[in-house]
Amino acid sequence: MTEATIATPQNQPKLGLVSKLLPLWIILAMVFGLLLGKFLPQIGKALQPGIPLGLFVMIYPAMTKLKLGEVRGAVKDWKPAAIVIFFNYAFNPFLLYLIGWVFLRNYPDLWTGLVLLGVAPCIAMVLVWTDLARGNGPLGIVLMAWNSLIQIFTTPFFIWLILGTHASVDIRLIAQSVLLYLGLPLLTGVLSRNWMIKKKGEDWFTKKAIPVLDDVQLVALILTLVVMFALQGDVILQHPELIYLMAVPLILFFFLLFFSVLMISRKVGFCYADSATTAFHCTGRNFELAIAIALTAFASRPMVGVSTVIGPLIEVPLMLTIVFLAKKFEWKLFRTNTAGACREQELEAESLV
Repeated sequence: MTEATIATPQNQPKLGLVSKLLPLWIILAMVFGLLLGKFLPQIGKALQPGIPLGLFVMIYPAMTKLKLGEVRGAVKDWKPAAIVIFFNYAFNPFLLYLIGWVFLRNYPDLWTGLVLLGVAPCIAMVLVWTDLARGNGPLGIVLMAWNSLIQIFTTPFFIWLILGTHASVDIRLIAQSVLLYLGLPLLTGVLSRNWMIKKKGEDWFTKKAIPVLDDVQLVALILTLVVMFALQGDVILQHPELIYLMAVPLILFFFLLFFSVLMISRKVGFCYADSATTAFHCTGRNFELAIAIALTAFASRPMVGVSTVIGPLIEVPLMLTIVFLAKKFEWKLFRTNTAGACREQELEAESLV
């Protein structure tokens, strides 16, 4: 990696209170939503029209962090981008489809929801996981830029390619959902970022605006989860086996993928911070987009929506577990105990040339 992409503990952004207590908020949101769905289902139905706004606000803050110029500049560090692009767009959708065939072929709606979770990589929460694991933050922004741009075009194609022979897929409706929940946040995020930097300066944007936007993003996630679990809570409580059915393939997918990419990155010479960042960007799933597509393009099949809502219920604790394990394995695999060791490794390697 070049010096421009080196992140140290000193210059990485600090997590706000909402981000630090994310697991607690997620658990409380799900419990509260389930209770609302059980005892006051009319509240969830009344708040349902707010879900599209919540999904937009969940994705928009991540887009404000994009520097489209960094995509061009990342050509020098092409290896992380090449790994991420290969796994996310040539491997992961088919891997999750295959895992779904093994475990969920007798549950077509759950299988469809699993595929929706697999076709698009995460572009928001992945930055939180990277930060918690002491990854390379600037590199993560570059990889997120790649994923944000590519999945606008690939998501409708993969849904049509993978699900088209098994279900009635309206490709136009899916494309509209992608544009609404991905294209529009991208456009508004880039424009508002440029406007804020022009008016206030980049230092103000980084130190003042970004922390607020991060908290807004997570608050939107929490409130949207409350509404979605309120809408689907009765079904989940009546059929708790749905959690188990979705958990088994997702656990297998996340662990297999993350540690495979981590080892591949190590093999090609990445330090821990860059390896972890690359692995998280290959592993995290865009459940916000999956939920949006399920609620719009598959509205006639409510169980598809239920399966995608269960996605974050499983993904959040899984990713937190992977963060913990990644930091534990850092010394054993990379012989470093701080993510700031990347630059020192580079200097040592250069001195041997």
